[in-house]
Amino acid sequence: MASSTIVEKSCYFISNVSCYDVAKDFASPLLAALAVIASVFIAFKQLSKQHQNTLDAQKEEAKRNTRVELFKDINILLDQSTVAIRQVNSYCFGKKYSNLEMKAQVDHVEYLELMKNFSNALLAVVTKVESHEIVNLKLFRVFRFALQSIHHDLLALQTEKDRFKVLENIIELTNDSIMYFGDFQVCMQNMAYGEVFDADVPFRVPADKRYKVITNCPKNLDELHDYFWRETNWGKNCIKYENEAKEKFSS
Repeated sequence: MASSTIVEKSCYFISNVSCYDVAKDFASPLLAALAVIASVFIAFKQLSKQHQNTLDAQKEEAKRNTRVELFKDINILLDQSTVAIRQVNSYCFGKKYSNLEMKAQVDHVEYLELMKNFSNALLAVVTKVESHEIVNLKLFRVFRFALQSIHHDLLALQTEKDRFKVLENIIELTNDSIMYFGDFQVCMQNMAYGEVFDADVPFRVPADKRYKVITNCPKNLDELHDYFWRETNWGKNCIKYENEAKEKFSS
């Protein structure tokens, strides 16, 4: 009998009240409290998500405004450089057709003046683009590489003996520059205004597929990066100098 009484009493939390009755009485307020806690937690998560969405929206707005302002800024420089390059192109084009044989030559003094004007126009754009590469690293770098490869070939004409070839090459290099300027302006327009107007300006489609076109397409940019870095005279020289420097300072 003693052991039976002990077992019976051990089943009670409070005298004459079972554990079930206690749990039943406290279940409702406990569940209500848990519901309140859950509601507070959900509300906090929603507020946190809304806050993050607001921050993301502000961040995207800041990026969009930066792209718009940068496009305006760079576009002014591109227009100024284009004018200078077109002047060089027009001079050489007119000189080429100044006689029936189309064998006009550019003497060294003329070349130096043309080279200075052309070079200054290119380098002004290269410097501006290089200082803002973070906006779109692939696009800005590929565009810069394209202009630097042109600039390298322009300077290389200093040692060219065939003065008619110098004239022809300057015409070709100025044409390439103007085309790349146009490509970059299209890309910048699409970056700055594409989402706003829900439209994209179509990129250039050359009749001769050998000509390169700079677009916003990541695959195209990867291919052009490799092309300008590994296949142009400028890129090959850069790789050569890098390897020589590594060999020199690694020993």
